[in-house]
Amino acid sequence: MPFDAKPIRIAGSRPKKKAATRAHKDNLYARIQETKFNRYVVHDIERYRKYVAEGGAPVYSEAELDALEKAGVSDRLPPRATGYYLDLAMRSKAVKNLIKARPEEMEDLAGEPDPSNQLKYSPVPGLLHKYELCLIYVVRTCSSWCRYCYRSDFLTGKTEKDTASIHEITAYIKGHNAKVEAGEITAKPKVREALLSGGDPMVLSNRNLFDYLNALAEAGLEVIRIGTKEMAFYPERFDDNFFEMLDLFHELHPQVLVAFMVHFTHPDEFLRLNEAGDYVTDEAGHVLRNPLVERAAQRLRARPFVTLENQTPIIDSVNDDADTLRILQRELKRMGVNNHYFFQCREIEGHRAFAVPVETAWKLHAESQHGLSGIERSRFALSTEAGKMELVSVTEGDERLRAMGGELGEALAEGVVVFRLHRTPFEDRQSDIVIARRNPEALWITDYEDRIIYDGRKEESGDKWGALLSALAPELLQAAE
Repeated sequence: MPFDAKPIRIAGSRPKKKAATRAHKDNLYARIQETKFNRYVVHDIERYRKYVAEGGAPVYSEAELDALEKAGVSDRLPPRATGYYLDLAMRSKAVKNLIKARPEEMEDLAGEPDPSNQLKYSPVPGLLHKYELCLIYVVRTCSSWCRYCYRSDFLTGKTEKDTASIHEITAYIKGHNAKVEAGEITAKPKVREALLSGGDPMVLSNRNLFDYLNALAEAGLEVIRIGTKEMAFYPERFDDNFFEMLDLFHELHPQVLVAFMVHFTHPDEFLRLNEAGDYVTDEAGHVLRNPLVERAAQRLRARPFVTLENQTPIIDSVNDDADTLRILQRELKRMGVNNHYFFQCREIEGHRAFAVPVETAWKLHAESQHGLSGIERSRFALSTEAGKMELVSVTEGDERLRAMGGELGEALAEGVVVFRLHRTPFEDRQSDIVIARRNPEALWITDYEDRIIYDGRKEESGDKWGALLSALAPELLQAAE
């Protein structure tokens, strides 16, 4: 390797330097107790064979395992799940489809190796800095792996994304914020929040999780988010020792909000199911919740410094049903979890095996909002390189308008989709819109790029109206004559 070449890091290789992190804090860390969990994690095809042979939940048949092995599905993302979640999968087809690998995943691996060009926003390893919020990769595993996982490239080490060194991260945050205060940086605001991600931060030990929480609070952050699906995959993780650590953190940093960004994709993950897979109700007809999940949610909600927010993609054969989405939102709110985002399946490699077309997903989400109160509703968005683009409308179009001619007539006849830049790293583009001709087969924003007639993603000095002016040119020329 040339002396000036940038070394390629493998995910998980960052130095942790725990001794430096915990120096002079022996008494503090002595108050943090660990629990030895046995999640019964089943990982990769051979371990599934052994698991099933030993009497585990038969999610796969031998023929299916043979087909997975022949297809090489583990090269994309090895199958992985907890025993708890596999047992649940035997009673829920949706849950089974969420984690069950399929040979067709390997039939079309089209997609982005680094979805939404995230490395563009990575000034130091393990950190994505796009907004006033930083995303930090803290671990490279989860209790179970969703087949549509946004972070599959990180989990498998296929990109240069790495786990974060908390010392490098806090040094960057402090340096950036100091430059903002001094007026040396004006393009981005101060970092106020961090999202711990991965992988799932809740698979870390209490002490390792505390390392990140405490250091980020000491760096001056106001909100720390924990992105986790552990409440669905293994709710027993939220035990006494965890809550004692969380309370200790609050004792040290009483002004810091901790937001748990939970990930429930289907109501079967937290509602009580009988052996036939039907919901259990009380005498009044209210659906009952899985007691393990409900207990975890109750204990989190009992702490005023904690908030619970749910976000999930809409996935083929998992939750692509308006009634399912409506129940999910309604029952989450009843459990004290806010409905944050529903996402379009990101353009990861192999996404065509899981993605629902954008306009179909939007329609399902729109239909699911009917009958929900204002506090139960959510947004539907695409998490793109330009930021979070909320899809706010899809018009049906009118064939009579084709007579106008040109691209404008075509667009109005076919119908248009309207996106709003709900979250963007660019201040001058906040809440701007993108308008494109419809494409019912589109799976991502890239499938609209040749159909855009107004592009709010461009700078103010850019030609946002370029495509529309071209479409209007014949009419404008006639008017001039």
